[in-house]
Amino acid sequence: MKQRYLVVAAAFCAATALWSTSLYSQAKDEKKPEPSKPVLVKPAPPAKPTPEKLPPAEAKPAGDKPAAGDVDPHMVAWIKAATPGPEHAKLKATEGNWNTVTKHWHDPASQPMESKGTCERKWIMDGRYLEEHYTGDFMGMPFKGMGIGGYDNVQKKYVTAWLDNLGTGIMLFTGTADASGKVFNYTADYADPMTGKMMKMRSVMKIMDDKTHVFEMYGSGEDGKEFKMMEITHSKK
Repeated sequence: MKQRYLVVAAAFCAATALWSTSLYSQAKDEKKPEPSKPVLVKPAPPAKPTPEKLPPAEAKPAGDKPAAGDVDPHMVAWIKAATPGPEHAKLKATEGNWNTVTKHWHDPASQPMESKGTCERKWIMDGRYLEEHYTGDFMGMPFKGMGIGGYDNVQKKYVTAWLDNLGTGIMLFTGTADASGKVFNYTADYADPMTGKMMKMRSVMKIMDDKTHVFEMYGSGEDGKEFKMMEITHSKK
């Protein structure tokens, strides 16, 4: 009995040892998992700011800018003002080179003083103005004068600016032409050297023919009455 008990106990111990050995071998054979390496993740680039949507531009009033195909009235007005017309063509008869004979009166009762000279007129600014240059003598002194004349489409008047070596002012004439287009009447204000006061002056240019025109100037005498102060006859060279 005792012997049988010993055999059973021995068998149990053996079985236990084998089971323990098997578990140990199995545990030994199983590989322990390697620790996971940290994965480097590149940070995503910062998101670009979304531009704010601007409010739609306010519509301009229709009058500020002409619609496509419309004509700008301001441009039309400027072009019209800058375009030489038939009034400029009436001055063509005075263009060219001229010999001049000048008569000058001190007062209505005096005898005229006479001198000779030359005049040259030519178109400038693409036919918009006539530039004129006079040379000669006046009361025994050398005389030089120049003017710029034309027709102002806006004022609807003939205009001339005149200056010479016998003064330091600039005389401004404005005038009109008669129905024939051959007689031009001008008026101007000038500073009288004797009194220093502004005085009225009137001039007339008469186109006699293609080869002759006459310029006359009128002013006030000491009695306040108008008289002919000067007359210049132009003869085509």
